[in-house]
Amino acid sequence: MRAVISAILIVLGCVLAPPALTGFWVADEIADADHYVEAMAPLAVHPDVQDAVVERVTAAITRPLRKRVLSPTEDLIHTLVEAVVIGEEFPAIWDRVNRMTHRQLIAILSGEDGRASEGRGDTVSLDLTPVYNLVKNSLEELVERELGGSVPNLHPALDLFSSADLVRAQTLYTWLTRLKWVLPPLSLAALAAGVALARDRVRAVLGAGLGLAAGMLVLAVTLTVVRDVYLPGYVENAMSVAAATAIFDALTGFLRAGLRVLFAVGLLAAAAAFLVACRRRADGDHQSAAPANDVAAG
Repeated sequence: MRAVISAILIVLGCVLAPPALTGFWVADEIADADHYVEAMAPLAVHPDVQDAVVERVTAAITRPLRKRVLSPTEDLIHTLVEAVVIGEEFPAIWDRVNRMTHRQLIAILSGEDGRASEGRGDTVSLDLTPVYNLVKNSLEELVERELGGSVPNLHPALDLFSSADLVRAQTLYTWLTRLKWVLPPLSLAALAAGVALARDRVRAVLGAGLGLAAGMLVLAVTLTVVRDVYLPGYVENAMSVAAATAIFDALTGFLRAGLRVLFAVGLLAAAAAFLVACRRRADGDHQSAAPANDVAAG
């Protein structure tokens, strides 16, 4: 009975480890505005993300002008937008628009945004209006000179998340954030209790280490499938796959770093237990061989 309880506790601890890490990531990196903006900040100088922003703003500007002859003018507009996106002011703009996006994201996930719950909000987007406003003065002169017209007030945006998907994730988000400080110690306590109750603690540590590593491997495979299989179809009309992948990697960086650490801890614990078991077996073989040698010598 004791061995069964020990095995159940170890399995429980290993099973709880992935949701425990995921919950801590959601509560600390996704729910927290400062951490979210900090994770997204390096993307301001990421070439694929910059290209996505330039293409979206350029497309928003040129779409209402397409009734006129664009050709070289469109290239000039693209150049003006690109100059802003690679300029010194863009990182600050990027942080600001990401903070606004985070407010939308959390409002839906927490159920505070009634419009999303009623299906009236389609997406959570990065509002690129500040980028457009920096280009607007130069654009007005260019369009008036080249096309004899004016530039309309525009609000280009880069879609990130489907509001419907976020609404469906509300329950999971709520429980993961609530259990942020419960699941990690519960997983650790189950593993520790399972090892403590085991008759053979070395073998129990070996099993716990391998189980923990296996749990992290499953989580890593899940992230890989989402990134490489699900993500391209999810963003096919919103942005390039390269830009979406960069954003996904930025948002899941903490989670991927955490699972690598726990995977290594599990393997190291299992390796140490395996070495101890081998040493113990070798010592046992040596002790059993000693009397036989004495008998043979006698």
